[in-house]
Amino acid sequence: MLTLFARSVFEDFGICHICITICVTLSSVIPLSLIVYYTEKFKVTFCVRGVISPLLANIYLHYALDLWFERVYRKSCTGYARLIRYADDFVVCFQYKADAERFRVELEQRLGKFSLEVEPTKTKAMEFGRFAVQNATKRGERPESFDFLGFTHYCSTRRDGTGFRMKRVTARKKFIAKLRIFKEWLKKARTLKTRELWGIAATKLRGHYNYYGVTDNYRGIMRFDQAVKRLLFKWLNRRGKRGCLNWEKFNVMLKRFPLPKPRIMVSMFGSPVNAM
Repeated sequence: MLTLFARSVFEDFGICHICITICVTLSSVIPLSLIVYYTEKFKVTFCVRGVISPLLANIYLHYALDLWFERVYRKSCTGYARLIRYADDFVVCFQYKADAERFRVELEQRLGKFSLEVEPTKTKAMEFGRFAVQNATKRGERPESFDFLGFTHYCSTRRDGTGFRMKRVTARKKFIAKLRIFKEWLKKARTLKTRELWGIAATKLRGHYNYYGVTDNYRGIMRFDQAVKRLLFKWLNRRGKRGCLNWEKFNVMLKRFPLPKPRIMVSMFGSPVNAM
């Protein structure tokens, strides 16, 4: 299977196309005059990377990309083809290389009609799947991996070592970014009462596990759990005299104010969720 990973550039959206798309989507529930008024306002208030950007990207690309792929391009493929998209990030899988190479050309033509383009530095075609593993092994190389929605997707095998299985682990960039965000919050919040600080930290950890706690990523969330505890120890130790909090006392705090344990929250294969 050949995978084409692409990211479209939302900054290049043509305002006239945004108006048309939103009108088509919302005209059944909002008067047309009201829609035109608000879409015209986008010329002034629209902000790239703002909270509304993913929503607009999702509405816009549904017509510019999703429907075109399902109704036109996929029917012309000689093998299996599938599009997976979230906002302006998407991965397209093809069974045959020829379909993938042709798609990249036609995709640029299709997006060009809507004043869009793919981001060349974040777009690549790669071989992925069980045959990719076999071919890479013959060349003495490792099969390629790709990042999508915060996860690094890589080729692997089942637990018993047989058969192909795509696995996921927290992407390195996302891991570092999430840890940096937690550190910046902790630096500002370390003066809070312990019970309050611990409660907020627990909520943040729980949210991280809810998203990244997917099948095969126990290693990723366990690393995050350990890194967060080291940060808590470091910054709480700076609230008083240096060295006032040792690891023995810190472990007592963990027992008194237990933090959520890392666990798999989502099964990618429909099987019961377990800790590993």
